[in-house]
Amino acid sequence: KGFRRDGHQFIPELYKKGVRSFIVSDKQPAEQYPEANFLLVDDTQVALQMLAAHHREQFDIPVIGITGSNGKTIVKEWLFQLLHEDFNIVRSPKSYNSQIGVPLSIWQMNEHHTLAIFEAGISEQGEMRRLERMIQPTIGVLTNIGAAHSEGFVDDDHKFREKLTLFRNSKVLIGKETDMVHREGVKEILEMLNDELRLAAWGTDEKEAAFVVKLVEKKETHTTIQIGQQTVEIPFTDDASVENAITCYAVMQQLGIAPEVIAARMPRLQPVNMRLEMKKGLNHCTIINDSYSADLSSLEIALNFLSQQSGHNRRTVILSDFLQSSLPDEDLYRLVSDSLQHHQVSRLIAIGGRIGAAAGYFQYPGLQTEFHTDTAAFLKQLRPSQFREETILIKGARVFAFEEIAQALEQKVHQTILEINLNAIVHNLKEYQQLLKPSTKVMAMVKAFAYGSGGAEIAGILQYHKVDYLGVAYADEGVELRKAGITLPVMVMNPDLNTF
Repeated sequence: KGFRRDGHQFIPELYKKGVRSFIVSDKQPAEQYPEANFLLVDDTQVALQMLAAHHREQFDIPVIGITGSNGKTIVKEWLFQLLHEDFNIVRSPKSYNSQIGVPLSIWQMNEHHTLAIFEAGISEQGEMRRLERMIQPTIGVLTNIGAAHSEGFVDDDHKFREKLTLFRNSKVLIGKETDMVHREGVKEILEMLNDELRLAAWGTDEKEAAFVVKLVEKKETHTTIQIGQQTVEIPFTDDASVENAITCYAVMQQLGIAPEVIAARMPRLQPVNMRLEMKKGLNHCTIINDSYSADLSSLEIALNFLSQQSGHNRRTVILSDFLQSSLPDEDLYRLVSDSLQHHQVSRLIAIGGRIGAAAGYFQYPGLQTEFHTDTAAFLKQLRPSQFREETILIKGARVFAFEEIAQALEQKVHQTILEINLNAIVHNLKEYQQLLKPSTKVMAMVKAFAYGSGGAEIAGILQYHKVDYLGVAYADEGVELRKAGITLPVMVMNPDLNTF
């Protein structure tokens, strides 16, 4: 139960979709759900966290727990980029670092994984202790400490002490010396939490820092960093990226990665794309562009987004080889196929030698497939008429240059572009919902094609997040929403006799 929404309200809808087991805190009328199992608990969020903590205890692998005010997601994603060749990694999707996001992240752990990386974010006292029970990190990482999310604490020191709770059973803690060594009272707090915890700080103080930063030299396109006797280069020049890269270096050292391997991989660091881009395509298609990474967890995020944008019945996925997995190809592509089937993907265009060799796994009913050796081969035979009134997810490892495919399929109109941040719209909707009583319904106005921002796309995200009604100016706008798969009640504000 949240501030406004009560999860029990969704049981009828989920039951219709085939869900048969529910953990609930309110007793349900069994006669309405003859095939369902209900487990009654006092608090469903606590139950979820207990399940996640139990699940975590089944695995004896290194677990990196990351907290701080800024940089958690960047460090997590960069560690994945730097370490995926050595470990089969499970990590928090996007920024899943809350009381609900953390257990959902931990739930992904399975017997194939050899390293876990989880974020932990808090906004008030007591939350970190609950996250620590679930994550149980063996290696702690403290990123930049700033003023973000301070409103739930007495002061910055109070917030800092709460964050340190994550490391009460860790073996080592990595972070900046100014946060971990020179901050007043830190050593005493850590000794009270865990007297066996080893500090591995980085900084310029040769007496206190385990990783001494001797040089940071910024050039036009890259930065050279000397840490101890080793020099590494990163393709970024901003201060935040330098700090995050040094933190990653220290973690890799802790995991026993050879210095020459670290030096070879650091220049290949890629920017972390924090959002999926959605654009209008040719022939009334919708393009979802995620052409920067290909791994199982980010595929699941992208497929969920594809399902949200259900404006077209036909769903196409253009997918490259998965280069960031230590799973055998037969296991990897069987899992990929299962995900595509679960999300009702109707066409797969696969590009790359490894996914082509696994063509036999992509054979579920209703799926069309085509396979190409590389991006150039696909573009050579591409005809825009192949795509019409469908949603197309473009997802590939960066080396495949799938941005060329996105450019070929996008609708070419004007140089002026209006970008709509769907995450911001969802955030704003939830802010409003928290101010309302649960009995108060919300009608979202999407007239004039959502004020020029894309009626079907905006309506789709509002429907997914359970707005009660949509409002349009004229009946034809409502008709377009129905054609786009919107099932919410739609109120026409200016009814006209001719349109009945």
